[in-house]
Amino acid sequence: MPVVAISVKHLNKLIGQDHPQEKLVQALEQLGCDVEDTVNLFLYKCPACGAPNDKLETEEGTKRCEFCGHEDGTIFEKFASDKVIRIDLLADRPDLFNVGGLARSLRGYLDIETGLPQFALSKGELEVNVDPAILKIRPYIVCAEAEVPALDHNSLREIMKLQENLHWGIGRDRKLSSIGVYNLDTIKGPITYTGVKPDSMKFYPLGYPDTQMTPAQILEKHPKGVGYAQLLQGKELYPILKDNQGMVLSMPPIINSEETRCQIGTTKLFIDVTGISEAAVVDSLNILTTGLIELGAKIKTVKVNYPDKSIVTPDLKSQKIEVGLQNAKDWIGVDFTKPEFEKSLRKMCLGVQLKKDGIYEVQYPAYRSDIRHEVDIFEDLAIGYGFDKIEPRLVPTMTVGSERAEEKISNIVRDIMLGLGYTEIMSLNLNSIENHITKINLPQDNNYVVVGNPKTINQKVVRKHLMSGILETLEKNKKKVVPQAIFELANVVCLNPEMETGTNEYRHVGFAVIGPDAGYAEVRAVLDSILRELGLTGQYVAATHPAFIEGRYAEVSNENGFLARVGELHPKVITNFNLAYPIAYCELRLIKVI
Repeated sequence: MPVVAISVKHLNKLIGQDHPQEKLVQALEQLGCDVEDTVNLFLYKCPACGAPNDKLETEEGTKRCEFCGHEDGTIFEKFASDKVIRIDLLADRPDLFNVGGLARSLRGYLDIETGLPQFALSKGELEVNVDPAILKIRPYIVCAEAEVPALDHNSLREIMKLQENLHWGIGRDRKLSSIGVYNLDTIKGPITYTGVKPDSMKFYPLGYPDTQMTPAQILEKHPKGVGYAQLLQGKELYPILKDNQGMVLSMPPIINSEETRCQIGTTKLFIDVTGISEAAVVDSLNILTTGLIELGAKIKTVKVNYPDKSIVTPDLKSQKIEVGLQNAKDWIGVDFTKPEFEKSLRKMCLGVQLKKDGIYEVQYPAYRSDIRHEVDIFEDLAIGYGFDKIEPRLVPTMTVGSERAEEKISNIVRDIMLGLGYTEIMSLNLNSIENHITKINLPQDNNYVVVGNPKTINQKVVRKHLMSGILETLEKNKKKVVPQAIFELANVVCLNPEMETGTNEYRHVGFAVIGPDAGYAEVRAVLDSILRELGLTGQYVAATHPAFIEGRYAEVSNENGFLARVGELHPKVITNFNLAYPIAYCELRLIKVI
């Protein structure tokens, strides 16, 4: 989970009072934040884009810019340090991703400034025109203008960090939404949001002031382009934002242009959020703009002209939800008085108004994207009241835990295998197509679950058998003395279009023996022992399988269908894993999990 570093000095400044570091940490933890530690942080300036990159005092200095991707092999110039509180980001509270949002919440929690916050917007003159061609690619865009105090290294870092944290927390790594922040003084409106052919134009991407690239070249050569190329994979058009003079602002969701980058001293910002989820783009803009307001910004609206409608963004009007006082008492287990109920909610920056007997209308700000149900209000109520005041007690009804069926049968099989001298292994659920399919001679029939955007090629498929993990383990231990006998108890996933998820999940046991004398009879005897202990019977039928030697392979079934496969592995499979001895292998389906 990402970690955000919050300056103690800046946090106290925005709260409006000086609080000891220990008190801030305690208050943050009461708000639900997971505080890791307090450390010194060093800031390093990127020589290409000027962005401040931070590193802990215990870490090596920055060599690669996390914002533009610039890397030259040397440590960047260190220009500042700060005492910070490091907090694990709460995915359900993206409004707490920066110092402004945290200060706002702490002012409420510490009874400095309670109740529903109000945000003033002024009407801006800038307009954005949306080309119909982009609606099939990345259809949603919302925007804002911001007048900010002249940016320094700290405020520039705060904005960039909030931008990237929102990409993680709401944008799902820029897939659902991505944010662009620009120097408004470099832009001539109106702005056009359109799509272009991959090789139809060039611009200077951020961090490359002397090199123009086409959109296609950016995806191939620019560090950010390479990292996020999958978001535009297979698209005929790539998104582009450009101004009235034809200057490119950005190529969402990949990279901004060099001409529009924010610098030290910038006072006017243009902000856009594009994406494939309307809720994600709206929530991202609301959180970013309200966070900027906490840093002293004045926000202006932008008119966005779609082909069939026009909207004005951002819209920071509060939302409302009805909450029952008795429901709150039942959920939390505290007999709140009306004053306690109202005060606790106002401490959480919420508005409270009694509508009728026992029913309250609770107003919540536009940045609270996590509120969907009255239970979310109950959580805030408990925090505002104080978890330390809530007396723990046993629930009135008790249940008794028990083993899941697949674990019960697995424990029986595990005892059998260990008793027979086998060693248990645990391999990964994800594997490469090469090891899981190709090396085992299985057909490339796409009859397996594929990960859409894997971190590495070794995590491309979800395993549908245990053989590859067992063979990889034998390969890593090929210099050890043979014979070796190992087994694995784990789940496998098989495609089934009739299921809601498109898959079934089974608990399998796979086991193998490698050595000069390894053969069918040895693993067949083990399989017979397992079936006998489980009270199962099976019918062995000679069959063929590309991973096994013909005539030395059988499939086992009973009245419920397929049970197991057992046999001697084909020499090609053995050599594909760089092994030199015969291998006998068996895999038994124990139980359907899902």
